[in-house]
Amino acid sequence: MKVLVNADMEGLAGLVTWDPADRELERRLMTEEVNAAARGAFAGGAAEVVAGESHGNMRNLLPGLLDARVSHLAGQPKPRNHMGAVDASYDLALLVGYHARAGTRGGNMAHTFAGHIFALVVNGREVGEIGCDAALCGHYGVAVGMVAGDRAACEEAKGLLGTVQTVAVKAGVSHRAAHCLPVGQAHGMIEAAAQEAVRRATEFSPFRFEGPVQIAVTFAGPDYADALELVPGVTRTDGRTISFEAPDFLLGFELFTALHFLAPVVR
Repeated sequence: MKVLVNADMEGLAGLVTWDPADRELERRLMTEEVNAAARGAFAGGAAEVVAGESHGNMRNLLPGLLDARVSHLAGQPKPRNHMGAVDASYDLALLVGYHARAGTRGGNMAHTFAGHIFALVVNGREVGEIGCDAALCGHYGVAVGMVAGDRAACEEAKGLLGTVQTVAVKAGVSHRAAHCLPVGQAHGMIEAAAQEAVRRATEFSPFRFEGPVQIAVTFAGPDYADALELVPGVTRTDGRTISFEAPDFLLGFELFTALHFLAPVVR
């Protein structure tokens, strides 16, 4: 069995806000959560574990501290953004360090890909990074079996993915404050949940958006939409929102990624 462990930062145990002074701490904690999930995956029956990254420049994992059995994909940009490693060869995906979508009450460091994005809607359903990354896995027939992050992220994951294993490592008090479990305890919970998820891998169903997909992006301000409405195939629907259509979610997501990377240029 081949398992993907993908890691973001904002949902990691022990972190509550963005602070450049925490850079090395972020990297260590992310590596440790990946290792906890990998240990669980191997104990649950995985023969191969690959780690991917979902945060910032996607050069966060510390190779020298990563479990020696785990290979990893790092760097940005790359196709599929966060989920550059996923393809049909995987049997299951596990997500650690994930956070809720933008605007979620009680979501610690909640956002949707970037601060200039207010909302992302696919086929009428608002999603954040959990939904998009699960749908990218689903495009290849890969289910997500575990999500670890803050309590709001876990609630969001259950609403989208149903019976997914979740591990709430902290509870948001505000956007930049949270009540955190002891880090060692959180890692133990992640390891146990990953083991259970891999053992139950066949019970999880891939999360998909059937094509064609209609995608709407609402930005924090109108100037982003001012520029992007000039792109062929993009329609301006209100002061802050653009929309476009694609034949399937993968192609739609790649266009969304290109547009949201381009949007800040107008600032």
